[in-house]
Amino acid sequence: MADIQQNGKIGFLGGCFVTLGKSLFLSDLLETVVFAAIGTVVSYFVSMLLKYWFGRKKDV
Repeated sequence: MADIQQNGKIGFLGGCFVTLGKSLFLSDLLETVVFAAIGTVVSYFVSMLLKYWFGRKKDV
């Protein structure tokens, strides 16, 4: 029979990355997407409000 050589470090690191990817990255990624969307909407409305208040300055 052929001996199967297994590298324990690679298995350990692979398991760590899979666990971190499932628990940490998904929730952080979702939170980042939500906050980015909220920031985009707020930035747009603040920009429109400032444009309404001050208008565009014309070059003389």
